[in-house]
Formats: sequence, structure tokens, C-alpha cells
Amino acid sequence: TPEMIASESWKELEFKPYNFQSLGRPITGGHLHPLLKVRTQFRAIFLEMGFTEMPTNNFVESSFWNFDALFQPQQHPARDAHDTFFLTHPRTTDPKSFPPEYLERVAKIHSKGGHRSLGYQCPWQIEEAEKNIL
Repeated sequence: TPEMIASESWKELEFKPYNFQSLGRPITGGHLHPLLKVRTQFRAIFLEMGFTEMPTNNFVESSFWNFDALFQPQQHPARDAHDTFFLTHPRTTDPKSFPPEYLERVAKIHSKGGHRSLGYQCPWQIEEAEKNIL
């Protein structure tokens, strides 16, 4: 204590040796953020229902998967250059990487409609779907 140091009474007392090799108490603080807990619960629910996780390390995506497969029109303003980061290298994705049957169905829905939808009543272009974006 400061009093023992000031009076130098510590010189007359016996202290146990200090162990520099001992480990401290384990840290017990900290909690998960509530939104992270909810996300983990939802993830578990969807996995139990049979859903699978998609790899999320694919930062370059084709316009087909990012827009067309989600049925966003090829003329939609969100696909403009000021709202989407288009790549110059590699500029396009090989269209053979798209499942052919699915590609045909998406193109048909966009241009002619289906499933009680009229579609967008405009031609669907594979060149637009091949463009790579971030």
C-alpha cells in the first residue's frame, strides 16, 4: 500500500514470491451482437429446411446472374453505368457457363412472358447478360 511504502514497513514483512509464469484469469466478457445472433438463427433454420449456402468469394459476377436471373429488365435504370460497376477485363462471361435450359427460360420470360406474366415485351440480348460486374 502507499502507506507501507512511505513508512518503509514493507521491509520488515514477508511476501510470497511473485510467479511471472502464472496465467491470468480467462477473459469472460463480450457477447455476440443481437443482429448476429438473429442471423445465425435464421441461417440454422434455412439449413435445417434443406437450403445450402452459396460460395460468397465470387466478387465478379455476370449480368445474367445478377440481373437477368432475378428478372430485372435489361433496360432498367439500375443497370446503367452510374449504378453498376462494369469490368473492362474480363469484359464478358462465356455464355456456355450458363445452364442452357435456364438461359432459354429466362430469355423467354423477359421477352415474351410466361406464368401469367406478359414479360417486358422487348428483345432480350445475350450480349447484355454476358457483361461482367462487381
